[in-house]
Amino acid sequence: MENEIKKSEILFLYETSYNIPNGDPFTGEQRYDEETKKILVSDVRMKRYVRTYFEENGLPIYVSEKTGAGKSDSKGVLRWIAENRNEKKLTDIGEILKEQIDVRLFGGISTLKDEETKTIKVDKNSCTNGHVQFTGPVQFALLNPSLNEVNLRMHQNTTHFMSKDTNTQGSIGTTTLVPYSLMQIHGWVNPKVAEKTNMTKDDLNRMYKGLWYGTSGDGSSHSRSKVGQNSVLLLEIEYAKTNQKIYGADRLIKIEPKDDKKGEQLRSMDDYKLDFTKLFEAANSDKVEKIKFYTEIESIKLELKGNPKFEMFEL
Repeated sequence: MENEIKKSEILFLYETSYNIPNGDPFTGEQRYDEETKKILVSDVRMKRYVRTYFEENGLPIYVSEKTGAGKSDSKGVLRWIAENRNEKKLTDIGEILKEQIDVRLFGGISTLKDEETKTIKVDKNSCTNGHVQFTGPVQFALLNPSLNEVNLRMHQNTTHFMSKDTNTQGSIGTTTLVPYSLMQIHGWVNPKVAEKTNMTKDDLNRMYKGLWYGTSGDGSSHSRSKVGQNSVLLLEIEYAKTNQKIYGADRLIKIEPKDDKKGEQLRSMDDYKLDFTKLFEAANSDKVEKIKFYTEIESIKLELKGNPKFEMFEL
């Protein structure tokens, strides 16, 4: 039986406006490439959007702060899942992990020792196979650069509460904001790995919904530092064979600023147009079976529809 999952590459574009698309966990400042003047968004940030969207829509996930002891204690999380969210009464930890949609998509790991595994009970039966690791069939680039250059803006704000007991007034905070960026997230889908995690076509479609809606106004994107994001375009470049790929998929879409503006002067989609010339050329390759896309922007929809191998899909 032919695998319904096809080897693919993903390009997901979304815009940001006066926010912090991905702050550094140590400094809180926006990740930034000083040489290219492009901001950076990590794969972890994108997976968090998807996971939060899943959880808010009732889908089971492994990497969560709501399962038992929290995300820092895998033993506590696995115990909670096995005892509280295990309708099939599974005792194999590997099989329990594969019941979580984020593991089927992004992978997951359990490093329980044998004696720790045995302490997890399902209807008085001890669990087994506690030391297991799954590589995710869906992966994103470690760091994804914006398509436009950005000049970061310093922003200061005051807090109502005191930072120390000895202070008599609130503190002042300083951070960097991104005036505008068009982000491009680059990802991959591996059908061979998908067989090992039991990822289905439905799982992949749910992941696309999580990308689109989770990044644009739902879940963890609906926080103070992430408000101002809009999903623009989602592409799935599907290959004819599992051993083929085209070169430079992440360089197929370019920005053309209007009115002689520079990349760092862009503030909305009115200031530029998207150049799909190289994308259309890539579609002519025998390696490419089809290019599926989703967008809610009519001008982009009209430009892509009708081109050979291009097919619009619904979320």
